[in-house]
Order: sequence, then structure tokens, then C-alpha cells
Amino acid sequence: MPALPARTASVTRITNETKIQISLSLDGGILPPYEACEKHFPAPTDPAELEASKKGIIPNTAAAPHATQFTPTQQITINTGIGFLDHMLHALAKHSGWSLAVRAKGDLFIDDHHTTEDTFLALGSAFTEALGARQSLARFGRGDAPLDEALSWAVIDLSSRPWAVINIGFKREKIGDLSTEMITHGLQSFAQAAGVTLHVGCTYGDNDHHRAESAFKALAVAIRTACTRRVEGEVGAGDVVSTKGVL
Repeated sequence: MPALPARTASVTRITNETKIQISLSLDGGILPPYEACEKHFPAPTDPAELEASKKGIIPNTAAAPHATQFTPTQQITINTGIGFLDHMLHALAKHSGWSLAVRAKGDLFIDDHHTTEDTFLALGSAFTEALGARQSLARFGRGDAPLDEALSWAVIDLSSRPWAVINIGFKREKIGDLSTEMITHGLQSFAQAAGVTLHVGCTYGDNDHHRAESAFKALAVAIRTACTRRVEGEVGAGDVVSTKGVL
């Protein structure tokens, strides 16, 4: 069976409030380089690092010590300036089977709103670009994930119909340096930019960290299922999985 085409994207989002770059591979493996953006993200000055950066993302443990994980099959390095957001995106990428690099510079001297919102918007844009034509896909996915006493679920439809219902039931205003309301708003922003219908909920849980993390892990499982490709010979291979014939 021939190798399936790579599903990758590199996205840059620059506004007066935030500067964000994302590199994404939906199927793990080596990430494509970030887009050139010298004004806001200068290239490495070390010759060896510069040469390496032309071939793909390299880990920057000094810049992102808390959300960097490179394995033979996945590359994950995330630095938004918001530690708990980095942690959630790390969990999302890991359990979705993605390779993901995120670097952001935002107006955190104001609050976490713009950086969180724009990171999820950029991630949604990268997701839909990497997904490409919505053909030969499972399309629907559901995930359930526990974390100790917390249990969450997520359902996604790669529908090109943006909608999000998020009910994680937080009790605190912040987890670490991330406002809990921005987790809800961030997932809504991702659904809008990614063109997906998304429902995420936490059935129960005492600890808000656990509620959030189990929700992101459940979403990751749902995404991984929905993005599964129907290969040649399977029912639906080459088809748009819709009675309309389009998504």
C-alpha cells in the first residue's frame, strides 16, 4: 500500500496583541519548519542551530522547559508564556498523535485573554490546513478520559460547521496562570477556526486541574478517531463522508 500523504501545516498569526507561530503534523513524525518571520522570531545565531532549524523544529529547552517532549514518533514543543496552557496543549498533542510546535509572544502584561484566544485560533487554522480536503475520513470521533477522580468526554464532527458546547464545570477562576474561562473560550475559538462541531464536558471531578486535563485528553482521543483515514479498499475511501457530498 502506498504511503499516505503527509498532513502538515505551518501557520503564522501576527496582530497588534500577539505574535504566534504553529507547526503541526496530524500524524506525528518530523515537523516542518516554522514560516520565516525574522521581525518577530529571529533565526538562531548559532550556525548549527540555524542549519538544523531549516530542516525542522528543534527543541528549545531553555525557552520551553515545561512543555517539550521529543520521541522517535512525536515532536512537541510549546511556549506560549502561559504555563498551564502549555501543559494542556502538550496533553492535546500527545494523545491526538500529533507533532506540534507552538511559540507565542502576547500582551500578558494585560492578561491571558488575547494570547490564549489567538493561540487556539492559530491552532484551528493549522488543523484545517493540515486536514486538507475532508475526504476519506472517519469524520466523527468520541473520546472519554479519566484523571484520578475526574472523568471527561468529548465528541467532534469534522463538519465544516463551527459550533462548540463546552461544559467542564470549573470551580476556580484560575488554574496556575490560566483563567478557567479562557479554557472554554479557547476551545470555542479552536472550533471556529478549525471548522468543527465540538462538545466537551466533565461528568465529575473534585480538582479543577484534573477536570481540565481529562477534558483535553478526551478531546485528543476524539480528534484522533475522527481524523483516522479510510484507506483504499475500505468503505468510504476517497469519499466525502456526508449525504450532501460536501463538507
